[in-house]
Amino acid sequence: MQECKLNAVSRIVALAVFVLAPLPLGSTDQIWICVWCALMAASLVTADLDGMVRDDVWLLAPLFATLAMVAAIVVAQEWRDPPFWPGNPVWQTASKWLGAASSSRVSNTVNGPWLAAGYPLLLAMVLVRAYMISTDASSARRLLLLLAWVGCAYAVYGILAEFGDPNGLLSRSKEAYLGFTTGTFVNRNTAAIFWGSSAILFLVPLLRFAHRRDRPDAPPSPRLSDRITFNSSSPVALGIGFAICLIATAMTGSRAGLLLSICAFLFAGALYVAPLSLGNLRRWALVGGTAVAALLTFQLVGGSVAERIGTYGLVDEQRLGAYQRSIAIIRDYPLLGVGWGNFETTFPAYRTAELGSLGVWDRAHSTPLELAVELGLPAASLIVLCWLWYIYLLLRSSLRRKRDRYIPIVGVSVAALGLIHSCIDFSLQIPGFGVFFAAVAGCGLAQSLPSELRKDRGKFE
Repeated sequence: MQECKLNAVSRIVALAVFVLAPLPLGSTDQIWICVWCALMAASLVTADLDGMVRDDVWLLAPLFATLAMVAAIVVAQEWRDPPFWPGNPVWQTASKWLGAASSSRVSNTVNGPWLAAGYPLLLAMVLVRAYMISTDASSARRLLLLLAWVGCAYAVYGILAEFGDPNGLLSRSKEAYLGFTTGTFVNRNTAAIFWGSSAILFLVPLLRFAHRRDRPDAPPSPRLSDRITFNSSSPVALGIGFAICLIATAMTGSRAGLLLSICAFLFAGALYVAPLSLGNLRRWALVGGTAVAALLTFQLVGGSVAERIGTYGLVDEQRLGAYQRSIAIIRDYPLLGVGWGNFETTFPAYRTAELGSLGVWDRAHSTPLELAVELGLPAASLIVLCWLWYIYLLLRSSLRRKRDRYIPIVGVSVAALGLIHSCIDFSLQIPGFGVFFAAVAGCGLAQSLPSELRKDRGKFE
């Protein structure tokens, strides 16, 4: 009995992190990363392993290997006077100006890499914990439904806040993106991808119902939890949730956020339809109808986005300039980078007049580029390959799985949306969205294994 209670508390703690991470301004402050890491560590230590099999460990092995590699890079970057690699020239400059010898490091700051390592550790723990929860298909369905309505709740708050207090951001004054909805996030682009991902969690189950129409007439039991799950997963509820998240996405005014979200909707729909036995005429009718629906959706809810595209275009020239300067840093420090978390301290030395004098470039606005700047090309390439491998597993399961196929479809659609957007911005570097992203991806990965494996193979011990 005590073990069951401990497992229940462990799961509640994990779900609390998934739900609350977007609330404190996207959890960008270091204190929140520490709090969520501590809670996730406690949840993992007390987690129930009965649902895990050996194949789960093999599936998660690339993640663990990548974490080990990153840890080794961080240690190398923080090594005083490293014998294996010349230190960053900034330490020689400091010694010259101070007139005294100082220790040299690969990293151009003393504590930057250690402080930066907390967030990826949090993402890994969230993904693993969501994976463990979702080894049971029923739990995976409930987790995705919870995350969908959590995203919808934040969308409702964002919409109401924009009308009720357009100049406020929770307890603070809104300093940027006035006139646009950001919810609990500071940056509208991150808010757009968060709500676009939430919309996918409503859309794919709605497609499943439209195709199968196998919804029962009543909840499985009179328990309150079963009745809430039954009512919140009805087609009407799913449609309302999708509409709210889509409206919130459009109200952010984010060009890439809305356009990529609509592309993700099309991608999810195509994945769902692809394995179905449909005639050519019906298949092409679905493709054409979906394209028309996407255009109508953009016209109906994307007025402010279309206006911004007409005014500023699709390409941000300053961002392209920042990418070029980031590539210049990579050329100078290709193997071990400048130290994790040190982009902001390094970029000013490479900043050109074309970027102007306004604003602080604390991020590269491209997560892969920033990883290459801070960790070096080998480490960044391994991280990218790890995610591409997981995308492949989700995609394969989306096309092959027989039961609950919509779960890996949700996983790969949200993963593709978050990863592609992070190539041109930094949404995945915001913990409030990153935790949500990792939880959905972990849920999808857990259901990417065939159900027979969990029945036929031995438990993980």
